[in-house]
Amino acid sequence: MTTPPPVSTTRPSDGSLSSDDAETGTNVSSTSSLFHSAERLITPSSAETTVPEQTTGGFSGTFNSMNPTLAVLKVTALQQAVGHPVAYARVLMQMGYEPLPAYRGKTLFGKESLFYPNVFRYLQYVYNIDGCTGLYRGFGCALLSKMVCWYTTTKVEELLGPVELTVPNDETKPRWDICIKKTLREVRCQSWGILLSHPFQVMAIRSMGQFVGREKIYSSINIFQNFQEIYNHQGIGGFFVGLIPRWLLEIATIVISNMIVHMLKSQLPSQTEMIPLYEYVAAFVAQTFTYPLSVVTTVTAVNGSGLRAGRLPISPIYANWQDAYKQLGKAEQLKRGSSFFNRAAIGIPTTGALLRHA
Repeated sequence: MTTPPPVSTTRPSDGSLSSDDAETGTNVSSTSSLFHSAERLITPSSAETTVPEQTTGGFSGTFNSMNPTLAVLKVTALQQAVGHPVAYARVLMQMGYEPLPAYRGKTLFGKESLFYPNVFRYLQYVYNIDGCTGLYRGFGCALLSKMVCWYTTTKVEELLGPVELTVPNDETKPRWDICIKKTLREVRCQSWGILLSHPFQVMAIRSMGQFVGREKIYSSINIFQNFQEIYNHQGIGGFFVGLIPRWLLEIATIVISNMIVHMLKSQLPSQTEMIPLYEYVAAFVAQTFTYPLSVVTTVTAVNGSGLRAGRLPISPIYANWQDAYKQLGKAEQLKRGSSFFNRAAIGIPTTGALLRHA
């Protein structure tokens, strides 16, 4: 199952919003996202709190002394560098590429089943072929996609200005109208970030997918080469393949997360120290529910690209993302890549690898 990303909470200084100031300030990100879960940037709940100040010293204090935007970009680059190899492996799994043979094992209930090797065995396989630098295939485009999405979302939020909310001083329970208003604002901001960053998302996925067929068409860094290749092969539309399932994925995650947090705060104690726990639970539930759209986004982005990862026997050619969703659902492949351990080989194996006993 996917591991939800860390969630930040920002609280404005206006005491009149005390009952709902942190209600939906969380923009739980993927992607994927690109790599679903995990990797999504957290968008602050108002333009005035784009980069919250912290009083801690050490490493965090160093970033706070910098320009706020530069500090966020540096932290984002560091997080992406640390998590990219695992995200890269997940993208290949979502494509249906399983180079290692499945083995027979037993579930927790003692039932015999088929399993694929865990993510570390998968990364070791990639490392044995491409070396350490090979684990960072597509890193440049993936990082650029994240930064463009975050920067665009932040600037749109600044243009919209602060949310005008009036809460009575005696109001103690979170209110649905405030939750909905904040959620709609997050959806508007995030939608622009998704739209402008998606071409780089496509480049990143295709660059990673080249591992399957050993192509060298797309570059991890040279976006101009990638732009030319996509435009020559698919035209303008090629830059936005997979946009709709990605948008549905991101927006559904925001809505579900905010609704769950609101309900938890309404029914359970809403002390400040409990809010991060509520947000973590909400992120986990939301990403579990929306994960199939992450698989569809990855498959659609590489499908029809000319890469081996987007052709049989790895992947059929789908008419559109709805067709991909329907066919992957029938083959029980909408959850592939969702788990890093005990990776059950459910449905029809893509590569027909030989089986072995654990």
